[in-house]
Amino acid sequence: MSIAVTVFIFIVLFLCITFNILLGCYAAIHFGLGPPDWKTALNQVIDLPFFQDYWHELRTRVSSWSGFRKNNSSNALANDSHSGTDNKSVLPQTNNNSDQTSADNTELTENSLASGLAQDSKTWFIQEDYIEVSLLKLNIAMKKSGQFASELDWRIRSFRGKITQEDVKQFLNELRDDCRDYLESQASITEQMKLRLDEFGDLKNLAEEIDYANMEQSAQIETTLSNLDHLDLTDNPEEGATRLIKELAGLRFARHHLCDMQDRAFVHIIFNEQREEMIPKRLFIDESFGIYNRVGIEVTLHEWWKQKRYEKEAITFALLDFVRFGEANEEYGITVCDKMIKFFSDRLKERFDQPNLTGLYSGNCFLVAIVNSTPKKAIAEIERFRQWSDKAVLRVNGCAETIRLQLTCAITEALVAQSPNEVLAVLDKTLAAAKKAGRNHTFYYFPGPSEHPPEKIDAPDFGEASTEINIA
Repeated sequence: MSIAVTVFIFIVLFLCITFNILLGCYAAIHFGLGPPDWKTALNQVIDLPFFQDYWHELRTRVSSWSGFRKNNSSNALANDSHSGTDNKSVLPQTNNNSDQTSADNTELTENSLASGLAQDSKTWFIQEDYIEVSLLKLNIAMKKSGQFASELDWRIRSFRGKITQEDVKQFLNELRDDCRDYLESQASITEQMKLRLDEFGDLKNLAEEIDYANMEQSAQIETTLSNLDHLDLTDNPEEGATRLIKELAGLRFARHHLCDMQDRAFVHIIFNEQREEMIPKRLFIDESFGIYNRVGIEVTLHEWWKQKRYEKEAITFALLDFVRFGEANEEYGITVCDKMIKFFSDRLKERFDQPNLTGLYSGNCFLVAIVNSTPKKAIAEIERFRQWSDKAVLRVNGCAETIRLQLTCAITEALVAQSPNEVLAVLDKTLAAAKKAGRNHTFYYFPGPSEHPPEKIDAPDFGEASTEINIA
């Protein structure tokens, strides 16, 4: 089937689906079962993930047509504008060879912008038109190292109780080799970024922060290598395994810190350069957990502000952060903790479905934006979820040992005078205040003309029952 026929069929299907959606909106408005007017209805339809996916797929197919791509490239060369309105893609075109297929099917377990995009490295160098792609390349290097660390952590734990000195020596050598390989990749990519610092423009301070975070991570890896070199293999093999697990936990923490910083830098750059419309939708989702990542969250919120939804609908924001998750990671392992994040991601999406927004804000901290709800009701819903989590006992893979994870929450509202960045900054400060005051509770900040500290929510007991949940 030719490309033109494929595009034509896709357009017909797209128009049929769109017509059915509009017909449904009309019926809902007419009978008083839906939004009050067409403008609100259309805004809500545009926000639906499957509508955005169809639109993105149509654009992708059309742009992949050789004739269209050729004309598009000519226009891009003729237009030397820096406004970000040209038709270049931030990412390389999809490669249809077998290597690409195997890369897309690779299970990636670390949270980053590059989920599902570990393409051939040569393609990245050829297609690197924009500086933010360097951030993606660094994320891919971290993704590969993180996946290895997760697998190694699981293998070491599966040997507990029967591990030998030879086993410890083999695991140690594998970890040492991976650390050295990552340091080599990181040095190459960061050196390229340093040569392009001028492209950061007004955001050079971000480049300096990333460079500093890279140095911190390199120092952590160098420390790990030093610890591995001085590990006495004549000791008890079980103690050696425990040491290796602790080193893996430290590397994971450093990796997440750098990854979170790069996510924020990526978003700042693409908005500063007005290239947010060019981000492929697959970059919005963390494929390991099936939930919006930091990019998806911030792009969606900026789109909401463009639509001025905060003027038409009450929006309440919340951050939900696990208590002592680092300790759980060290005690139970990377694989188990990733399964718990996936479990909570699924529960959040069920509890706060469309038109609400849920996503992984950073590391193991979730964001929820509740739409069309009074602040009092939204606070009650968040507090109810926190109480449910507090009473939930998790059993992973049928293990005899159970796990309990609590949440510390921060809540605020979106006002007309606030931007998405201001709302997120308030949430960060409120969560910091909640953590400083203790753990496993909810703090609320009421935005207003005068500054005042966040306050703890004294919510009633909503009667959530204690439950034991098995996670496969």
